[in-house]
Amino acid sequence: MATRKNGSPFGDFSGSIDTVVFSSWMGIIISKSKPGQRKKKTTSVKLIRQNNMFGMVSSFFRSAKQMINMGYQKPKLAKMTPNNAITSYHLKNAMSGDGNDIGIILSKIKFTFPIRKTQSAWKSVISSVTENNVTISWETNPFPQKCTQLDDKVILVYYNKNRGMFYCIWDVIERSDLSFTRDFSKEFAGDEIHWYMFLISADGKLVSETDYLGMVTL
Repeated sequence: MATRKNGSPFGDFSGSIDTVVFSSWMGIIISKSKPGQRKKKTTSVKLIRQNNMFGMVSSFFRSAKQMINMGYQKPKLAKMTPNNAITSYHLKNAMSGDGNDIGIILSKIKFTFPIRKTQSAWKSVISSVTENNVTISWETNPFPQKCTQLDDKVILVYYNKNRGMFYCIWDVIERSDLSFTRDFSKEFAGDEIHWYMFLISADGKLVSETDYLGMVTL
């Protein structure tokens, strides 16, 4: 709506008539078109799904922060944090299902992105499973590279699917040990446990690829 005031040959208007807006500036009548209404942005189904997947993967790896910080090596010009890089990788390479039935393929999980590499353990396997114990074993590499040292640290990661939690065993095992037994003392009785393994050099500068060792039920 416009209002008219005395003092101008056109009458002093302020306000709007139809799609024209009148205003006064230093005694001059100014008119301009009324701005159109902005269309509300609608979030596409694809974007919603992508955001949900990103949130799900970020949440999934929340308990694995310690392992990720050990295993992820950032390039000099890295633009992402380790957590974002891990999330991005698994969104592209380790997702299953569609629609509401989306999950992470546990055998494709990686905790390491080596730039400066050491060798993985040779023939690493879950060699024994009893009611309370799980034994992981490996062999001495018959073709060691210069980077491969017997004092490389073995990092064992296990994921309890029933509890949705990652656990890490580190700083107590070396490549030369050739085996390690975890005593669970019935704390995870009946639970599905997935095992992973990687190595880092004693000075922490070299990292191996991640090996998926398989699943056991305690």
